[in-house]
Amino acid sequence: MKTRLLHVAAATGLAALAFTATPARADHPWQDAPVPASITADAALSGVQPKILLAGENGSYFALNASGHPVRIDASNTAAPLSSSSVPSEPLVALTRSGSDLWGLTAGDAPTLVRMSEDGSVQARISLSGATVTGSNLIALQVHDSHAYLADEGKPALVVANIQTGKATRFLPSDLSLTGRHPLLRDGQPRMGPDGHPMAGGNVRFLMLDAKGQWLFYQPACGPMSRIDTALLTDTDFTAVEQLDGITEWRTTPSLGGATLTPDNVFYLSDITVGSVLKFGSDRIPLRILKDPRLFNAGAPAVSDSHQMAVLVTEDGTTHILRIALP
Repeated sequence: MKTRLLHVAAATGLAALAFTATPARADHPWQDAPVPASITADAALSGVQPKILLAGENGSYFALNASGHPVRIDASNTAAPLSSSSVPSEPLVALTRSGSDLWGLTAGDAPTLVRMSEDGSVQARISLSGATVTGSNLIALQVHDSHAYLADEGKPALVVANIQTGKATRFLPSDLSLTGRHPLLRDGQPRMGPDGHPMAGGNVRFLMLDAKGQWLFYQPACGPMSRIDTALLTDTDFTAVEQLDGITEWRTTPSLGGATLTPDNVFYLSDITVGSVLKFGSDRIPLRILKDPRLFNAGAPAVSDSHQMAVLVTEDGTTHILRIALP
């Protein structure tokens, strides 16, 4: 039987300790950035969901429309369906990128992974077996090499699927790291339940995967963020006890509307508690880079390769895209 310590030492060579060794200043408060980011544009995107945003090329982004179909948001902030005639007709509940491919996830009791080119041409469909149970609500997706990683918010679990066979396995069912333990705060105020008490912030909602596919980060919207080595979920030699032991509470966060991890291992978070964009990375400095009241209703953030970012927000019931220049 393998131990996690031996596996991690072999996998990393004890390199890149700033990112892999210990939680990122988990006890240090967020501090205002010395040079803040700035909003350069605010444009309405009628009929676009605010929960998913992926960076494309030349200032473009990908999202899902109200019907669950992928759209491209161009540099002029116009959202249009992808150009291919073979764009999937069924609605998607999640969308992610892996290399030059887009990957979508269909809803329902028989979920399917859909691999597409950036114009929406369907390259493959992989029907998943074993991904759901009664009450499941698959909500987030990441893909790396031969595995897809999914988050089940309805019956909290991490799900790992082999994209060659479609066989899926559920891990950590109802583990505390997957369940909301704190109230969800928006503009500092909790959402109240019918009993007059604050409601917890739901189950696991956000998944992030580092560029090498080694570390999977996940969290409910109310936090905290946790991390697990993906080998613990893909290597059958590891036991359930070792999987539980491999969970690290990586960072306490405020309530979030969205989160993303860049290829250079920097997190950007949409903070709906105080209305801000948060950033932290291997330098261990947790920064608040932007504050704006529009961010109380923020959804997904994304960062392009040109040192720009965008955040989807809801304004008067309509999704808007905020274009942001990073410091």
